Amino acid sequence: MYGEDIEFVNGLGATESDEEFLGKIRRNTKKARTAMRNTAKAAKAKAGRKSTKVSVNVPATAASASGKEMAAMASMLTPELQEGLKKGSIRMADATIYVVKPINAVKNVRMFEDSDDKLIGVCNISKAKLEKNEVMCLSAIQVLYGVSQLSTPAATLSQENVATIDWGEIPTAVQSGEFTFRAGGNTKLDRVSMQVFKNHKVDAVNDTTNHYASATSYGQGEMGFYKLANPQLIKTQEAIDMFVEWAANAPANSFLKVILYGTKLMSR
Repeated sequence: MYGEDIEFVNGLGATESDEEFLGKIRRNTKKARTAMRNTAKAAKAKAGRKSTKVSVNVPATAASASGKEMAAMASMLTPELQEGLKKGSIRMADATIYVVKPINAVKNVRMFEDSDDKLIGVCNISKAKLEKNEVMCLSAIQVLYGVSQLSTPAATLSQENVATIDWGEIPTAVQSGEFTFRAGGNTKLDRVSMQVFKNHKVDAVNDTTNHYASATSYGQGEMGFYKLANPQLIKTQEAIDMFVEWAANAPANSFLKVILYGTKLMSR
């Protein structure tokens, strides 16, 4: 209908003189008015559609990737958590969990243990578990390495010792190893090469320490950062376990730091 009306209006005066054009309008007053009115409606609707497209064109950076990953896991949450999200009593929040452990002259380490206590700079999780009623979508893992600047006591896990560490890339000995990540006794990542944490792009390094000697440029991204292609859900009170092992003893006075990145569900 609109197409015929628009054609009628557009056709008026296309080849006629002004007198012929006005004559057609007088003879077809009702049809002309209807056509013009419908033409205006069609133009307004078209303009509205264009405006809508612009308003929903939100940049991808406006939303957290981890938050979207958590939202995609909604069906895996308990009914109570799902209801809390709907009502607003439960909220999503950015989350990081970190822990530091000494690896002085050893070939393996368990990064999360039930003996862990919160200590600023050393660990921010107690007993290797989320707080009650917290759930986390694990989106990425970062592993860093450092050597304490204190000579004594060697490789003691303390705030004073850890505070002297300049965190950097894991050494060759550790890069040759692998890690397994579990939560609640369920394996989330199985025997993954530690090489995934060697991904930082650097220029040639002049530092002559044994683990940086003759370093060259490679990879790209945040140092020691591994983005999971398949994010994992860690449920409340599930024991977190990350076991790392490698082939040769780590250097003296050395430490590993693991940081878990993701989104938590928390009570408001």
